Amino acid sequence: MLLPDRLNERIAEAIKHQIDNERAASDTSSDAWRSRCEIAQVAMYSDAQRFVFIHHVSERRGSAAAREIESQASTLRTNAIFFLARKPS
Repeated sequence: MLLPDRLNERIAEAIKHQIDNERAASDTSSDAWRSRCEIAQVAMYSDAQRFVFIHHVSERRGSAAAREIESQASTLRTNAIFFLARKPS
């Protein structure tokens, strides 16, 4: 079993790789792309860092925005975990 820090590193690497692949096919000047990058950044944070970030978003942009970022970041992390599970060691 991987240590939590190493697992978070591998998840972050997988998310970064996915975003790098998406960049080639995306309009990187759009609001949607900036939102996608913010969500990816949040998804790469540790549990504690995500909690703090989501709390700040909730205070500044409202709870709906915070829930949306949290949900999408969670989905990205889940996808990265499944990708890592299928990836040969």
